[in-house]
This record gives sequence, C-alpha cells and structure tokens, in this order.
Amino acid sequence: MGSTTCPSSWAWSSWPRCSTSTCWTSPAPGGNRQSVTMDRLPRSSGRRSRRFQDRIMKPIRLFVAVVLSIFFALSAAPGSTFAAETVGTAKRVMNEVVTRSFGQSVQTGDGLVANETVVTKARSGIDIRLADQSSLTIGEKSELILDELVYGRDANRVTGAFRMLSGAIRFASAGVPMDFLIKTPTATIGIRGTRFDVVVQDGSTEVAVIEGMVVVQSRFGVVDVRTGQVYQVTTRQAAFAQARSAGMNQAMEFILAMVAGGETSPVFQPQGGGTQPPALPPFLASKDKENLLVMDLPAGQVYVELMPDVAPVHVRRVKQLARQRFYDGLAFHYVRQDYVAETGDPSFTPGGGGTAGGTGTTLPAEFSSVPFTEGTLGMSRRQDDPNSADSRFFIALGPTARTLDGRYTAWGRVVLGMQYLKALKPANRPKAPERLRTLRVVADLYK
Repeated sequence: MGSTTCPSSWAWSSWPRCSTSTCWTSPAPGGNRQSVTMDRLPRSSGRRSRRFQDRIMKPIRLFVAVVLSIFFALSAAPGSTFAAETVGTAKRVMNEVVTRSFGQSVQTGDGLVANETVVTKARSGIDIRLADQSSLTIGEKSELILDELVYGRDANRVTGAFRMLSGAIRFASAGVPMDFLIKTPTATIGIRGTRFDVVVQDGSTEVAVIEGMVVVQSRFGVVDVRTGQVYQVTTRQAAFAQARSAGMNQAMEFILAMVAGGETSPVFQPQGGGTQPPALPPFLASKDKENLLVMDLPAGQVYVELMPDVAPVHVRRVKQLARQRFYDGLAFHYVRQDYVAETGDPSFTPGGGGTAGGTGTTLPAEFSSVPFTEGTLGMSRRQDDPNSADSRFFIALGPTARTLDGRYTAWGRVVLGMQYLKALKPANRPKAPERLRTLRVVADLYK
C-alpha cells in the first residue's frame, strides 16, 4: 500500500483538521486510490489551541520564575550558601587598583571575593589581609585571580589556589597550616606556611624564599626552595640562582616602599643643623628599632636589620661604633656592582693607601650558614686571620658575593633602600669616593 496522505497539519500547535473519518492513500503501483478509515479527530481552531497552551504553560512559567527569584535572593543574602565568599580585605590601597570583572576601583577596607581578578596599574599596589590574617601584598603592573580559598573551622587551616598572571607579590603567612597553590604561566608554587616573594614577567617565574620553604613544580620537575634560596623558571629551563634578579629587587623595593610605606623615603641629612629624620616607613614600625640601622647615602636612605641571633658580638660592635658616630663621612673605598661595596676604614685617603685601618680592637669570627645574597652585610677581615675583623664592613651587591659564604661573618640584611647602594659608582681606591654620610641606630632617632 502507498503512503497515507491527509490534508491536515500535524504540527504540535494545531490538531489535524480532517473533516471526515476517511483519508485517501496514494495509488498503489498499477491500482487505484484506496481509502483508509481513521478515527475521527476533534475539530479545533487556532484560538482554542492557544488557550490550551496557555493553560499548560502559565503554571510552568510561574514555577520557573519563583525558583529563579528564590535562587537570586539566596545568592545575594550575606553568609548564604550561594553568596560569593570573601577571601580577604584590602588593608591598604595605593593609587589605581581595579577588579577586572566589574571594572571598579578597589578602596581601603573593601572585601575581595573568590574568583575575583585584581589588577594594579603603574605605581600602584595593594596589601590584602586574608581571613587567617596572612598578608598578600601585590606590586605594580600585576594581575592576580583570587581563586576560592577554603578555611577550616575558626580559620585554622587554609586550602585553595591563586592564579598569578603577571607582576610581583610578597606573601607572609600568619602561622596557620596551609595547603594551597599559586599558579603562574610557567610554574605552580605549593605553600605550607612561609614568607616569600614571586615575580612573573616575560614568560618567567622567579621565587625567593625569605623564611620557610615552598615547593615549586614545573615541566622540569619538582624542587624545594628554602630560606635564602632563589629559584627561576622560564619556558626553556629551571634552576637555582645565586641571587635575586634586578627585576625582582626593583619590584620588591616598590612593594616595601610604596605599598607598605606609602612613599619612597626622603633624603635624610642630619648634618644640616639637626634636621629631624623622616617618618619611619610603617612596615618597619613593628620591627625591633634597637636592631635596625639607617644609612644615609648620597642617593637616599638604606635600612638594615641586624642579626643578633647570628652574630651577637659583631652586632654589638657595629651599634657601638654607630652611636660613637665612627662611620660618619667614611668613604666607600671599594665598589664592584656584581660583588660588594666596602666602607668603614678611617685610614683610607682618596687615591692613596689605607683600607686596613680600624679601631685597633679585633673581633672573633662568628661564621654561619647565612648566605651572602644581595643585601647581606658582612665584616671584612684579613684573609690569613679569621679573627681579625674590626670596623670595616661590606654589603653584597651581586651574585659573586656568594663566594664569601661561610668565610666571613654575616651580621645584617638590607630591608629597604637597596637601589641606593646599587647606585654607587664602581670604585677601587678612588680619588673622589662616595661616602657614607651617617650610620644611626633607629631606636636613637624614633623614640
């Protein structure tokens, strides 16, 4: 039999319109048309069909609207299951910091939610206090996605991840057990509770650990990076570095001075008739001022944190000489930018001899495992006598200083103003040396 034909439409919106119980079939091969008896279908106009649809669809639409309204109400409710989780608060905002998803400026005191993208512009930064009181400080020209953090009961454990696309950060944990990641384009950094810096730029990731340990994973393998170590990952290789790169030093100087301190420190010239010192940068306010020095150099101030737990005898001597104003006006008689800058010799004469003078009282060696990375201060001595240190000291300026590890006493580290030391001109017994204007114990200046 041929196929059945019917003049009515079988569209779901309109019932078939056969007016009789008979439809005709197409002729079978070699035969006549045949009729097929079908059950009579009810007549229905388009208007009645639409009324029928409305009776069915209106309750469905109403149900969907109610469900959506409840969902959005719960999403907006503070503390609800659907509400976006706040992962931290902006403790300090410097200049232009925005959220990429909303394009809104971030202000001090604003909450930052999970999956938010934070972007800092040039000369801008933000210090974020996380829920467990850990500190995440973001430097200029950075982009970071705050993926969700999960806090254990009473914020006693932290898990989760951040994605760092570019820029610089300093992270300092609050001592709470942590198990979360910072993901960059070339590496993943596993955090267990520590203090470290990260710079992401030009397809590379650089990690410098200040205290504790982090685990860095890349396509080149997995390594532990510990206190004082620097690890760099590029698209071609991954390796430990002898010192921080110039780019990281510059980025960290900005984070410390601009975000934590609000501005770079002004020049302090106490010789000019008792000029008062500038305000102490806020991030240094919590440090032990008795174990903090400030050097006044031609380009600006350098703050040095002493290490009495590593070299107590040397720290005591340096503070004693600083209070006696022994170092005021002494020359930097030797400066090599990839190595060290040395000063502290009262016998040096420009273009002439010296570089072996001092107070006449030598110190016993206090060698340690502290590496001479950039910014570490050590005491000079005669090569043939480890117990011959007196007043001369040096500041590590570059990777070559690591050759001094374990052979000289380390007694301090630069915490602010490294760029002013890097600005010293290369010199070897120069005729017109640059000078250390003053060296002071901070406790004596800010009482």
